[in-house]
Amino acid sequence: MEGSQTSYQPHSMNTSVSSRNIVRRNTDGNATNSIQGPGFPGRKKRGHGSRSWIEIDQYGNSKTLELDKAALMRYCSLPARDLRLLDPLFIYPSAILGREKAIVVNLEQIRCIITADEVILMNSLDGCVVQYKSELCKRIQNSRDQAGNDITYLCR
Repeated sequence: MEGSQTSYQPHSMNTSVSSRNIVRRNTDGNATNSIQGPGFPGRKKRGHGSRSWIEIDQYGNSKTLELDKAALMRYCSLPARDLRLLDPLFIYPSAILGREKAIVVNLEQIRCIITADEVILMNSLDGCVVQYKSELCKRIQNSRDQAGNDITYLCR
């Protein structure tokens, strides 16, 4: 019975692994080998790329933006750790973070960044987000109409 079993051949395993080896050159010119993971040839998976955001300006007008994490960090002057609070893949308790140039809000389905000139709301098909967006736009427009153009907006 032992004779009928096929023997394990480690060289076949080495061939498939070595076909995924990559030679990379360091800044000093030395070569280093690294093995790529399956499904991610040559790249480490980082983030999810661009996300859809709704920008509501000081007049109550809204438009949709496509921003990735790095662009959002530059746009709002926020560190990456504060944007983790807004990631829909993680469940954090409700929180409001006050920073120098922005306020980061995570209240269950409502995730947004409030700056002196605008609100950047995470776009979602959730009914709560759509209702919040329309209510916020309506309230900003009504308050501007009542107070004239000299209204201070949210954080100013």
